[in-house]
Amino acid sequence: MSQEDNLSFFKGTKFAAASCAALILSLPMAAQSVAQDARPETSPASRVPELRSKAAGGSEDRVFGGKEADKGAWPFQVALLTTDWLDDTPESQTNAQFCGGSLIAPNWVLTAAHCLYDFGEAIPAETVTVLSEATNLAEGKRLKVTEVIVHEGYDPATLDNDIGLLRLADEATAPVIAMTSDDMESGDATVIGWGMMDDGSFPNNLMEASIKLFPNSACNSGIKEIYARDIGLILRDYAWRMRYSENAIDDAVQTMAATMGDPLTGNMLCAGEADGARDACNGDSGGPLFTMVDGKPVQVGIVSWGEGPIDANAACGHANAFGIYTRLANYSDWIAGKMQ
Repeated sequence: MSQEDNLSFFKGTKFAAASCAALILSLPMAAQSVAQDARPETSPASRVPELRSKAAGGSEDRVFGGKEADKGAWPFQVALLTTDWLDDTPESQTNAQFCGGSLIAPNWVLTAAHCLYDFGEAIPAETVTVLSEATNLAEGKRLKVTEVIVHEGYDPATLDNDIGLLRLADEATAPVIAMTSDDMESGDATVIGWGMMDDGSFPNNLMEASIKLFPNSACNSGIKEIYARDIGLILRDYAWRMRYSENAIDDAVQTMAATMGDPLTGNMLCAGEADGARDACNGDSGGPLFTMVDGKPVQVGIVSWGEGPIDANAACGHANAFGIYTRLANYSDWIAGKMQ
């Protein structure tokens, strides 16, 4: 999520944007960080259980402004578990959780592609176990997966087309969630999951947060503001060594910001709160974003990615950054084709 860059400006000289980009990558430490940290969302099957295990202990009843869901409130929600972390005890399910998903048919789970993708290809079906009918992770039914499907156009660098499916060996008995056929960019929504909370811990009980849908322009603007701030921070870290001025830093930031492309594609959906008070976070990936229609939940998005400043502890819960979700309305035909 964080992009660490660096560039050098000399007195009286203003580089073009292309030259700035080349200079940014010239420092080994910054370039190494780009390679390692550009997409922290990837490989959650191994990363998130480790985080859950290290953060085990007391936790407060909130997830970036959210609250604990009532038992059985959202029965279509499932947890994706790393099979290797499981033993015969229900308690082992707690740290094995790495992503969420939603039942869209008795034997089909909808989730994010990045939850199912590692080392350049889809993960083997036997490495993931689906947990259904669980509000608390130490309960519910384990379901075997027979097929993992990642969208053919999934881009792990940009997280475009971040959508995937799991075919279950046996039908789940929990209710399914309806999927939207309408595109939406405003209104109230809810996101649920077992992801990291604002005290750094991970909950055992399912959490929910009420948020709002926003136009993609809101996410694009907020994220680019974060990127511009990050460039300034990095440049100031090296100013003592390279002896460039504060004015040169300001010029560099403005030059780079003016050339930034939009982080979101048309396959993404923007949702959250302007002040960052409520948001999805690590471990929520793949779970549903839904609205209520005639008193029933209808899924409009899939938890995909988020952004935050390079000096933050987590890429979630930041003002004007919002959260990024897969725009489900764009994938009705793709889902129907794969399920057939």
